[in-house]
Amino acid sequence: MAADNEIRDEILKQTAEKASVAPRDIAQALTVGEEDWRKYLPRIRQQATALHGEGQLVFIRKRKIVPPEGLKGVFRLAQPTGAACPDLGITEAPNGNGG
Repeated sequence: MAADNEIRDEILKQTAEKASVAPRDIAQALTVGEEDWRKYLPRIRQQATALHGEGQLVFIRKRKIVPPEGLKGVFRLAQPTGAACPDLGITEAPNGNGG
């Protein structure tokens, strides 16, 4: 199983290569052999939340940047480009919850 620093590195690598990435894609990249990629999802979210706190990552839901706290459902991760991600058509969520 990958260490926390490997998870963090994979998140930063994939978000640098793509406009945004699903946590599933990161989990599948970390999976070795017949390992179940789903077991990585809680740790990916934990490391992504830490990166968000450092200003290195944003959480995206319904094409809006949202805070990770209390976020439920499907989301993507991206590296911030300014206050929002206008090149992706993404804006800050007006109420901060993505809904």
